[in-house]
Amino acid sequence: MAAKRIVEERRRRGKHLRQQTGKPPVNQKLSPAALIRAYQEDVDRKRGLIRRANVARDRLLLVTEALRRLSLSEQFTALIEDEGLGTMPENLALHLDRKEASS
Repeated sequence: MAAKRIVEERRRRGKHLRQQTGKPPVNQKLSPAALIRAYQEDVDRKRGLIRRANVARDRLLLVTEALRRLSLSEQFTALIEDEGLGTMPENLALHLDRKEASS
């Protein structure tokens, strides 16, 4: 968690030499505008994370569907076997088997 926090601070602030924890000093209150800005930055960061997760999910679905369809082709499986590429990662094989069972 500490490493994640350091990386996140560096991503936000750059390579500054000063140590900042991202929290205001105890005796200093945040203004309403600063709170709104901090909240909006967090919302924007989370929206970006959701957007990237959705793109990754869509790409994964595309790849698994393409592999599922290719694995149904006898010519493709023969070519894969001839090239010595007949094995597949176990997690991917299980995912493809579940997709075939639900279809």
